[in-house]
Formats: sequence, C-alpha cells, structure tokens
Amino acid sequence: MAMSILVVASSAVGVMLLGAGIGDIGPDLDIGAGEIGILTAAFFTAAALTSSKAGRLVARIGWQRAVRINAVLMAVLLIAIATLVDNPWTMALALASMGATYSLANPAVNQALADHVDPRRRGSFFGLKHAGIPTATLLAGLAVPVIILNFGWRTAYATAAAMAIGIIFLVPRGPVPASTEHHEEDPRRAVEPLPAAALRRLAVAGTLATIGVVGLSTFLVASLVEDGFADGPAGWIQFGGALFSVLARVSYGVFTDRTGTRGYATVSVLYGIGALVYLSWIPATGAVLAVLVIVAYATAWGWPGLYTYSVVNANTATAAASSGVSQAGVFTGAALGPLVVGQIIERASFDASWAFIAGCLLAASVVMASVSRGVVGR
Repeated sequence: MAMSILVVASSAVGVMLLGAGIGDIGPDLDIGAGEIGILTAAFFTAAALTSSKAGRLVARIGWQRAVRINAVLMAVLLIAIATLVDNPWTMALALASMGATYSLANPAVNQALADHVDPRRRGSFFGLKHAGIPTATLLAGLAVPVIILNFGWRTAYATAAAMAIGIIFLVPRGPVPASTEHHEEDPRRAVEPLPAAALRRLAVAGTLATIGVVGLSTFLVASLVEDGFADGPAGWIQFGGALFSVLARVSYGVFTDRTGTRGYATVSVLYGIGALVYLSWIPATGAVLAVLVIVAYATAWGWPGLYTYSVVNANTATAAASSGVSQAGVFTGAALGPLVVGQIIERASFDASWAFIAGCLLAASVVMASVSRGVVGR
C-alpha cells in the first residue's frame, strides 16, 4: 500500500510543483498562467497518448518490473529538472517525458492491488491508493512555505527525486503469486465485466471531471494570490485542501466496502456536488473561500479512488489493460484542463474558469449516471 501511494505521488509531484511554485518558477523561467497550463498539458497529453499501451505493457512485463522502471525514470527526470531546465522548452520536454513515464504507474499498482487485496476491501484500498495524487498536491503545497521560499524551487525537485529513488526498495523481490483466490467476493458488488463501450463512457466522464481536478490543483495558488492571499497562506490552503481530499478518498472507499455499493452512482453524485461548490466559489472571499476550497477538494477531487475501483471490481482479471483505457480519459482531461482553463483565465478571468469547470463536472455526472444504469450484476 505504501508503495502504491508513493509511486503515484512521486510520478505526479513534478507537475504539481509547477503550479504550486509559480511564484518562484514563473519569474525564473519567464512563464505565466497560460504557459503553466501549456506545460501541464504537455505532461498529461504524453500520459494520455501512452496510457492504453502502458496498460498492455504492464500486463506483459508484470507490475513489479513496471514500478521499478517508473521509479528510476522519474528520479532521473526530477533531477534533470532540478539541475538542467532553464527555459520553458526544456521544462516542456522534461514534463512530457515524465508524463509518458507516469502512464506506467497507475496500471501497475492497479494490477498489484487487484491481485492481492481482499475483494471485500477493494474500495478502501483504492481510496488509499488514489491518495497518491492529492499527496503530491499536498507535498507541492507544503513545499512552498517549507522549501521553495527558503531554498528555491530546484531544491524542491531534487527532494522529490529522492522520494522516487526510495520507492525501488518497497517493491517485493521475486515472484508474488496472486492471493485473491483465497478471498470471497461480495455478492452485492459482483458485476459482469464492463464492455469496451462502457469503458469508453467511463473515460469520457473521467475526461470531463478531470478538467476540474487539474484546474483546481494547477491554478489554485495563483487564484488565491489574486484574491488577496499571500504566497505562504495560499500554499497552506492548498495543503489543507489536499489533506481533506486524501481523507475523503479513503472515507468513500470505506463507505463503499461497508455498504456493498459498486461506486458508479457515488461518483456521479460527487461530480454534481463539486459543480455546485465551484459555482459557490465565484462570489466567495476570505475565510469562506478557504472553506470552499477544502470542500472542492473533498468532492470534485475526491472521486478517483471510486472511479478506479469501479473498473477493477468489474474487470479484475484485466485490471492493468482496462484501467489503462479508463485512465486515458483521466489523462486527456488532465491535458485539456490546464490548457483550456489557463486560456480562459488569461482571456477572461478566474471566475469564468470556475464556471466552465462547473459545467464540465455536471456533464460528467450525467455520463457517469448512464454508465451506472447499464451495469449488469451477476
């Protein structure tokens, strides 16, 4: 479990640091909100383009080898950013390479958990696993007052590289036989494998919802600074929001295990609530805005564990390949989100971007509800 969380966190922390550290990175590399969006899009575009193939590669080489490859390459790329990057073009190249490497992380840990977690506890474990991304956001937010403001943004990237290297020692050595055959399925959650059409609809819902997710993590600090917060408090607010996202993901997973639900309907509801929170965010200021940020993280940023669980619960035998398809949708949204939202911010305002994100979340809620209606039990 520790390995799963850290693999995902170390794979995403590089791009999360870009948004959180905009106060230092922006002047150093001569980039603004629009360029931050383009650079973040480079990371997730590369991940989206390679995700399906990465899922099939993991199925062929095994999750242990895939995790090791991911950890080594991520460490090299983080060190390269810390020492070599000196303009937007080299940052774009590094982040695109990082995104292609990141596409290995989720299928690998998804297959590991599918093989070794009690099916009756899958919701909880996938909630924990998907704590990896908000952990990366949490670390990026924490890095602002603790590392970046004191030692510079390059030191933050070097620190992240050390975390990636440590993951190698958490990967079990030698063959690890699947253990799920020793556990009983929960009949309330047993469903027929999702067909390709349902996986594609899941990917569409993931695309729409992730636009909001990445918009939140990429531009939050810049938005809060514009609303009157200093860099340090803005970083702490992002830290608090990410912490609540971690707690929410785990809580939703535990709820799913205890109630025997399949996840689809809950994800649809979270999308809808997240949309309302974004709309409420627009007129808010001060402490109210800080609270709404936390609520947004717990709803609009709290669904990925259940999203992945819903795929793996139905397609356990092909978890790596199937989650590669659904994850491609998430990566596509993550690529489009910063690019589109960044342009809306530059051409209109932050408030216009939050309204756009709310619309995307409402559409995602409708698509996910259609998937939920089509699920067949067994």
